[in-house]
Amino acid sequence: MNKEDYILRITRATPVQLVIINHELLIAFIDEALEAFDADAEKFKLNINKAKNALTQLIEGLDFKNPIAQDLFTLYIYAGEMLNKAMFSLNFDAAAEIKEMFANLLDGWQQIEHTPDDRIMPQTNTTEVFAGLTYQKDGLTEYIPEDEDRGYKA
Repeated sequence: MNKEDYILRITRATPVQLVIINHELLIAFIDEALEAFDADAEKFKLNINKAKNALTQLIEGLDFKNPIAQDLFTLYIYAGEMLNKAMFSLNFDAAAEIKEMFANLLDGWQQIEHTPDDRIMPQTNTTEVFAGLTYQKDGLTEYIPEDEDRGYKA
């Protein structure tokens, strides 16, 4: 999936879908790292670092009022340690282990994605994203109207 597709999905996502997207990105970054492992150590490290950034987003999004958040936090801390091991020791197996762990977590999140619950309704006052309407000599750009009243309303 390309960047524009992710942008569109994010603008229309429920909180659960945002978690799913973060898991997908983390797995995709690890996939890219694993593909580069033998050929390009710097690309491996760069993509592991991107996976760590996605992991940071997941950690920062935890709501510790929910009992499962502590369990997820423990898993995420372990994943961070393994990603550090992968990056600093060039450890293929550590990265592969975390990819498998997040593939299982992603499966679980996808199973609850369509659970009817008021807390996971999509955002209603989001900004429209118009992809492909503006072209510049550098390539495709998105036009996003500026609006101060975007996203969830408290």
